[in-house]
Amino acid sequence: MNKVLLLIWMSILPLAGYTQDTTAYPKGYFRNPLQIPVLLAGNFGECRPNHFHTGLDIKTQGRENLPVHAAADGYIYRVSVSHSGYGNCIYMLHPNGYVTVYAHLNDFYPELMQYIIARQYEMESWKMDIELPAGMFERKQGELIAYSGNTGGSTAPHLHFEVRDHQTQQVLNAGLFGLPVKDDLPPVPLSIAVYNNASPYRQKPAVFSLKKQAAFYTITPDVLKWSSPLMRLGVWADDKMPGSDNKLGVYAMNLYLDEELQSGWELRRLDFEQNRYVNAFADYRLKEQTGNWYELLFRLPGNRLDAFTYLNNDDGALDLGDTALHEVRIELKDFSGNTTQVRFKVQYDGSVQQMKPCDSALEYGRPINIRQELFSFTGSSNAVYDQVCMDYSLQKDSNKWSPVLQLQNSDIPIQSTCRLALKINRPVPFELRSKLAFVHHIRPAALPGNNPQSGMSAVYEDGFAVAYVRTFGNYYVTIDTVPPLIQTNIKNGSNLSAAKNIQFTVIEKITSVDEMRAELNGKWLRFVRRGNTYIYTFDEHCPKGKNTLVIRALDENLNQSEKVITFTR
Repeated sequence: MNKVLLLIWMSILPLAGYTQDTTAYPKGYFRNPLQIPVLLAGNFGECRPNHFHTGLDIKTQGRENLPVHAAADGYIYRVSVSHSGYGNCIYMLHPNGYVTVYAHLNDFYPELMQYIIARQYEMESWKMDIELPAGMFERKQGELIAYSGNTGGSTAPHLHFEVRDHQTQQVLNAGLFGLPVKDDLPPVPLSIAVYNNASPYRQKPAVFSLKKQAAFYTITPDVLKWSSPLMRLGVWADDKMPGSDNKLGVYAMNLYLDEELQSGWELRRLDFEQNRYVNAFADYRLKEQTGNWYELLFRLPGNRLDAFTYLNNDDGALDLGDTALHEVRIELKDFSGNTTQVRFKVQYDGSVQQMKPCDSALEYGRPINIRQELFSFTGSSNAVYDQVCMDYSLQKDSNKWSPVLQLQNSDIPIQSTCRLALKINRPVPFELRSKLAFVHHIRPAALPGNNPQSGMSAVYEDGFAVAYVRTFGNYYVTIDTVPPLIQTNIKNGSNLSAAKNIQFTVIEKITSVDEMRAELNGKWLRFVRRGNTYIYTFDEHCPKGKNTLVIRALDENLNQSEKVITFTR
């Protein structure tokens, strides 16, 4: 591509991105990025812990290092490298204003790989997220760009493939671009959850298993007698495709009452800033309690996700107040156009339920401001999605640095971070004030590609330990003075003339590893990180003869460990 054409192309990109018709994506523009048939291990819009899945996970037959090809003409404009999230990832910009993303790669194609390694040595950082000069790495459709892998927050070999709008950086449903996905299997609804009009965090929904009849799924009994004039619904369903055993997400649902549309949503595109709203799009509590995603056909007050195509009365509740017999129909659809239906009859039984009032409530639209003698908890007006009855308990423990605080239950979600301050019950020496931590279990699902954590660092403020948190649950204060543990596969004084690499792991018991640096003979050395394992493969940066390797690891509380190893190469 000559420089004049490149400048013309770049000048029209903003217009191309802005004018894209979100209802008609170009079919056939992008090819399959692999040379094997497209079988999906995951699809766009699947509910995942704290996020929606934003691409198509294309199976690689359980293998790594399959050639990955450019889905269309363009150039690679961004590359990121990380042990979590997308792992090794390529972002390719195309003349029509779309971006394709290829994630969890093992390696890039040789010329790009050489450039990235050189930049890593220049930056003295293996982890990176950089933009590349326009047009430097042009590729034609079908040309090699990388090799598939299992890097980042990946649990099995596959290629994560995305399409984005370059102008808005919204991620689009790549399944709508006409990739050769053979799918004639409709979604399978498994059960429904039925709610009254109160906050889902103040009720236990009625759950009904679904059974298949000739043309649809239904529940038992034949007529559901409901004890509220209003009804709201959630559906647990899986989608399938031929040749894959994986459970996929449903593309769209519509809810009808007596054949009149009441609510509907469609997962065409997602904004990364809205990704955490998955915790309001689906019933977070039922997911925590049952392990199943019940996607809601009503919108909670604090759910700002742009996925609903229609909502009656702005929330999707069904009005059964006339006590007449009504028919409910739910239509489920995948992005290949396969549909299935749920049908059942319902009737309000005329009863009146009294909701026990909250002594103290958290509500969407109202800032959180709880201040007690031994703790405080404050947050913005969008911290919770609906009304939550405030519940907490404090248990004094003379063996700990603070009382043990049980703040709500961990099955109630938080959208935005909140400030938690917990009173320290004894004087803290000045030199230990930078070593405070909250002991609070953080599951690996909240940190894709990382190990679970036992806690998080905190700061000292006027006798309190303070941190910004995003989950309810159990908290107490500890002092963290233990540095990370470095374990290597080589011993001091080893002869490594026959070895292919050096490996070490870094184990941090409470918080997480904040920084790691390795130097060979006083110069930064490139170690590739996979989880908490770091690997250096011998190359020209390790000279023959005697060498000294120094490894330093730092945790969130600035505890540092150092390991010095001499070896002969």
